[in-house]
Amino acid sequence: MATRHRNLFLYLTLLCFFGLITIFIVDGYMGIYDTLYITAGEREQKIEFETGEPGERFWSAGVNRGEKAFFRYEVDNRQFSSHTAQVEVSVWRMQEKVLDILSQPLAADSFAKAQLEWVIDPSQLLPGDAPPEQGYEYTVKIKRGELERNVILFISPAPYVPKPPLPVR
Repeated sequence: MATRHRNLFLYLTLLCFFGLITIFIVDGYMGIYDTLYITAGEREQKIEFETGEPGERFWSAGVNRGEKAFFRYEVDNRQFSSHTAQVEVSVWRMQEKVLDILSQPLAADSFAKAQLEWVIDPSQLLPGDAPPEQGYEYTVKIKRGELERNVILFISPAPYVPKPPLPVR
């Protein structure tokens, strides 16, 4: 009988240790994570959004005039059940919608990834009378189900190209 009680504390210690490891795995790994990749020119920017409610943080990316911005939105489902949501992407300026980009369902099986891709051409967003030396900011809103992500897209001014000198007479 004394032998059983001596090993009981060892078993309880091992059980607590494995319980803590399980909590860290479930809390740190399990869930649904979304990432946005923005490619403009020769650079790619990766934005890893925080899980849960959006906080005070904001994200931004930039694109030069005359270039297109390529977006890839990836949802990583790290749950035992599948995840399906309607994804709506739109562009806003001064709290007014400028352009609807896409609206389609996104489905990710358990422990799998799903992604959507789209392209934003700054020439579709800029006003017709936009001076080339002025930059513009737009908000790209990505709404997945009830969760909304906002990314500020800065369209840089056109590069300065000096006029050729006048010929001397």
